[in-house]
This record gives sequence, structure tokens and C-alpha cells, in this order.
Amino acid sequence: MLTGRRPATEDEVPAVTRCFRREPQSVPEARRFARAAVEEWQLPELADTAELVTAELAANAVCHACHGAFRVTLCLLSADQVRVAVIDRSRTLPRQLDPDDEEDHGRGLAIVDALSQKWGAEPMWWGTAKGKWVWADLEAPRPAELPVRDPLYAIHRVQAVYLLVVVAVAALIVLGVAACADPPPLTP
Repeated sequence: MLTGRRPATEDEVPAVTRCFRREPQSVPEARRFARAAVEEWQLPELADTAELVTAELAANAVCHACHGAFRVTLCLLSADQVRVAVIDRSRTLPRQLDPDDEEDHGRGLAIVDALSQKWGAEPMWWGTAKGKWVWADLEAPRPAELPVRDPLYAIHRVQAVYLLVVVAVAALIVLGVAACADPPPLTP
């Protein structure tokens, strides 16, 4: 599934890259490619996010690219960060739209923006060929920390109830001891 594995930079950042045809059927293939990459990198908690971001960026390439193919690249930036990039030969940089409720397109980059730490789009040149790359940095969610609670006895109401219980028990003990100290007279 992860064809095209290669170091992305001179400093050996783990990366996978694959070209897809510019056709609608390529979007689910790109999603599966992204999921496989993050799962191989032991980041299953990022799989759904990487799939969705890749699908949105790939769908944009299918709709707007000028060439017959686009490239999806995922780079492992750190132990919990992944960059998803889609490269195509269109020179037109995408822009985030604000569609109304009736429109069925135009929400993809808003989704990318909501799910990523940051994202961007930049022009690229390959010799005489021009295009762009659109990327999004994803970070695995940190485990939720449970709030540190004060011990039960540190809460004022509980302390008051505890004090009342201690006083009541002490009173019962004192009354019991007093009753035992003066036993009733024995009758013959």
C-alpha cells in the first residue's frame, strides 16, 4: 500500500509519496494511502484526521488541477506530527471560501483549517513546469489529563459532616461510659 517510501529531505525525515490520476476515484485511494502511512508510523489516533484532510486536498486537486495527475506526500515531522501535502500542476492557489447553506462545495479548506495545526499553499516549480503544493500539519491529540481533585476530607462540607459524626460518636461513647460507670442496683 505504501509505495514510494523515501526520505523526504536531507535530514532523513520519514515520508511516503504517491501519484494519483486526476479522477474522482483517486480520492478514496488517497485516503487509504494516508491512513496506511499514519498507522505504519504508530499514530492510529491521527488516521481519521489524515484521511479527511487528504481527501479534501485531493478532491481540490481533482477539481482544479491542470494536469492528469497529482501527488500526495505524507511526512513524519515528529513522534506526534504529520504533514500531508498534495502537489499538482495548477498555478492557482486555493482560497478558503464562506459558502452559504445551500451550496454543496466550498467547505474543504475550512475543514482542513479546523483539523490542522496550520496549513498553507505555495507555488512550486519543476524546471519549466509550474504548480503548487497545499499542505497541512496534523498533530496527534494529547491524552486528556484527569483533573487533580482534593482528597474528600479537604472539602469544607465533608469536613463539617465528618466533625459532626466524630462529635456524635464521642457523645455516644461518653454516655455509654457514664452508663457503665454507675450500674443499676441488683435486686434480689
